[in-house]
Amino acid sequence: MRVAHRIALLLVVIAVLLALLLPRAGHANQSETFGDIVVRYSAISTDQLFPDSAHRYGIERSAHNGLVNIAIERKMPSGEAALIAANVSGRVADLAGHARPIRFRETQEEGAIDYLGEFPIDASGTYVFTIDVTPPGVTHPYTVKFNRDYVAD
Repeated sequence: MRVAHRIALLLVVIAVLLALLLPRAGHANQSETFGDIVVRYSAISTDQLFPDSAHRYGIERSAHNGLVNIAIERKMPSGEAALIAANVSGRVADLAGHARPIRFRETQEEGAIDYLGEFPIDASGTYVFTIDVTPPGVTHPYTVKFNRDYVAD
C-alpha cells in the first residue's frame, strides 16, 4: 500500500508541475486574447521545476533563475483552438525600471509548441514582464504585460 501511495503522490506532484510549466493548462488570469489569438503565459522560479524536467530542457534549477513560458493558440470557427508558432520576444524589469531582454526558444513536444525564456532573479521583489508575440500574418506584435513577485533567498 505504501508503494501505491507514493506513486499516487508522485503523479499529483507531476500534474502540479505541468500546470506550472504549461500555460495552456493555465488560469484565466494567465492569458490575454487578441481577436482570434490567445496568448497564455506563466512565470516561475526554476527551483520549482523537477530535476528531470529542468534537465530535459537544459534549465538550471535555482531560486535566482526565472522561467517564462508562452503558448499561443488560434481560435478556430468551430470553437476549438490550435496551438500555433509565432515570433516571441520580451523583457523583464524590476520596479526601478532596470530592464533586461529575455531570449525565448521554441520547444515542441507531442504537438505542443511553447516558448521558454530564462531570466535572472537578482533580488526579491516585483518583476514586470513585457512580451511581444507576432503570429504569422500579423504585422504588429501583440503585447502582453504582467507582474510576478519573487523571493530570492
